[in-house]
Amino acid sequence: MHKLLFICISALFLCSTLVSAKTESLSNKLTIPIQKSLRFIDTKEEYGKTCEDYSYITPMERLKLIKHADFMLGDILSESLSISSVAPEYLVDTNLTECKIADMDVSKYTYKEDIEYLGENIVTLEVFQYEYGAGAAHGNGNISHYVYDREFGMEVNWKELFGKNDAFELYILNRVVKELASEEFISYFKTSELLLNFMEPGYFAITDEGLLIQYGKYEITPGASGLPSLVVPKAVLKQYMSQEMYAKCFLTDKQRIAEVLDVF
Repeated sequence: MHKLLFICISALFLCSTLVSAKTESLSNKLTIPIQKSLRFIDTKEEYGKTCEDYSYITPMERLKLIKHADFMLGDILSESLSISSVAPEYLVDTNLTECKIADMDVSKYTYKEDIEYLGENIVTLEVFQYEYGAGAAHGNGNISHYVYDREFGMEVNWKELFGKNDAFELYILNRVVKELASEEFISYFKTSELLLNFMEPGYFAITDEGLLIQYGKYEITPGASGLPSLVVPKAVLKQYMSQEMYAKCFLTDKQRIAEVLDVF
């Protein structure tokens, strides 16, 4: 029995080592080039001039993030950026490299994608968006995050990460109320329901530090507070996540096998 167990574990370890070596090689060599696009639009109307700045991961580069790329499955591909079309007569030839235009009242829009976290089994993409309307007092920015399982590139939701865990949700809610939220703001604008947004896609992210919770501007605090956020460290997550999911998010395949061996 012990001999059979040893053979099974050895085979599992060898298989994992091969997969891990392939993944580590991919991770070490994986540099995701960012596609950049800048366009200037002039509709010939008042406040009709717009400078749009895009920085995004192309579908082909997203494909490199998926372990089983041959299947070409996954939300990570279907959710790739699609830049809206503009009538050709409104597009202006420009040699601009960024949306900084002196002496001209121009609306600005910035969209930027980046990799926030790249583990062997999980990848998190960060999306930054900024809008400024010509003549406005100030612009508005937003940061959102999306977590994907690299096996087939499918998006991972809150329930898949933490299950139905009332204790953990209460822990997060308490921290949000104490560390981020403005009671006066929420009471005045009646936005208390937005406190629970941390479980919605875009509001949470797996990162090197643990779990990032990121709210939008004007949701639970005044605009002067910017984009309120907090981090739940790995030590706390380990208490609330299943052992399997924690390992999937934060451990290498070798580390996961080592933990199994420790059990025996």
